[in-house]
Amino acid sequence: MHFQRPDPARWLWYAVGGTLADRYRSWVLWDLTASTWVLRHFARVMVLFAPLWLLLLVPGPLSLRFSMVAAGYVTGLYFSLSFMEDACERRLIKHGYPVGLNRRIREEAETGDRAEIVALYASYHQDRSD
Repeated sequence: MHFQRPDPARWLWYAVGGTLADRYRSWVLWDLTASTWVLRHFARVMVLFAPLWLLLLVPGPLSLRFSMVAAGYVTGLYFSLSFMEDACERRLIKHGYPVGLNRRIREEAETGDRAEIVALYASYHQDRSD
């Protein structure tokens, strides 16, 4: 499967919810349907949580500051992991793919066949000019 991967700055933009250029559409589809999609979602979420460490700069006991960071992580991870399929769906829709495509690919494909099925869907949706 050949697709153009975003550079680190563009990936950071994508991780915080930005939409990538059309030349990255195939990569986005692969990113959200690969066998490692849950780990990839987790990595994007960890980028969003990085500013929580600024709570350590708040005046007060160190234990309280670490507790605030931990509470932010626990709460954020709970909601993020609860809604990860919906979040992936919204990312695909933002990049021009139809509703339900990510689930369809994951359900249709065995782990070894996903790359081939993603390439098929990517080429189909790339050739269409909606």
